[in-house]
Amino acid sequence: MRINPHRTNPFNATTHPCGGQSRSSSMRGFTIIELMITLVVAAILLAIAIPSFTYLTVSNRLTTTANELVNRLSLARSDAIKRNTLISVAADGALSVVTPASIISPAITVPGSVNYGQTQALEVTQMGILQAVGATVGYSGLVADFNSSRISSNNHRCVYVTTGTVVTSCTDSNPCGGAGGGAPNATCR
Repeated sequence: MRINPHRTNPFNATTHPCGGQSRSSSMRGFTIIELMITLVVAAILLAIAIPSFTYLTVSNRLTTTANELVNRLSLARSDAIKRNTLISVAADGALSVVTPASIISPAITVPGSVNYGQTQALEVTQMGILQAVGATVGYSGLVADFNSSRISSNNHRCVYVTTGTVVTSCTDSNPCGGAGGGAPNATCR
């Protein structure tokens, strides 16, 4: 069958109601209503995301600071054993050798959104035992409470030592170790 080239198409330029252009090709851009709806949706998403981002940022800073202190305590234990000497660990995490051959380690860098709560200075014996300054037995209790008022829950990172050898950290919504600074709270995880 042969197509007749002279036959007119019912959808050609002369018969189409828009004069040869389809409706979709004549519309360009966005209407003001569409633009306003897009802006409202974006504002709602930002209002939801910003508090979550703040929580995540502050929580990570707290955890990083607590982990840095845990690492410093482990470093002090290994250095004390290796050097066969007493090493002092300041409340801010700075390390120094008590004997004349001293190594000095700077304090932990604490971000502006993180506060020190209760802290405990320690010494590490030649056997790698953490103890309170001047004590003769292994320390058990709270070493540091890092906290922030910028978030409302899980805003404390607690660093504990048990029997002078086990260093742990946990997250809590309450001040670490209660008023006495002893054992972890039941809510500390």
